[in-house]
Amino acid sequence: MIFLGLILSVFYLSSCGAILIKPKGPIGDVNYRVTDRINGEKTVEIVAQEKNKFLHWLYLRCDYIFGCYMRCEGPVNSCMKVATLSKFDMKYIMTKKRRHSSQPRCYQYC
Repeated sequence: MIFLGLILSVFYLSSCGAILIKPKGPIGDVNYRVTDRINGEKTVEIVAQEKNKFLHWLYLRCDYIFGCYMRCEGPVNSCMKVATLSKFDMKYIMTKKRRHSSQPRCYQYC
């Protein structure tokens, strides 16, 4: 029983151990900014005229054992462009509607 509790706590703690990667400098023609406004986490926010309804997590290839991701608000194509022009290799993308209790949807990036 103690062993099971130890294993569950290791999995729980390791799930919080991913590295957030953020791009540096202007990226092509995509207008974006890096903000700290959501739960104190750095977020790539695509600056657009329309109101944004979606939050994306772009999971990236990296050498860190628990993985790396880039959190992004805005159109998914703009988020992908920022990651591509920053030379990040994307594995997959999770998308969730902001302020909504539904589960995020997973899209395989090819």
